[in-house]
Amino acid sequence: MWDILMVIVCVALIILSLLQSGKSEGLVSALTGQNSSLFKQTKERGPELVLSRITLGFAIAFFIIAVIIRMG
Repeated sequence: MWDILMVIVCVALIILSLLQSGKSEGLVSALTGQNSSLFKQTKERGPELVLSRITLGFAIAFFIIAVIIRMG
């Protein structure tokens, strides 16, 4: 049962990670010297915030299930 749940959580975590927008623009522009927005404080809003929180929830579930599987 835990194994099946672990597979479902893993697949969901991969899909949610791929759906999130890229945050590497700041690093690339800092290295190339372009207009850098690396130090701007931008907060996630709307769907991005919800997606980020769901991903965090699945990540926590992943680690809890991994510990349960390892103990049992």
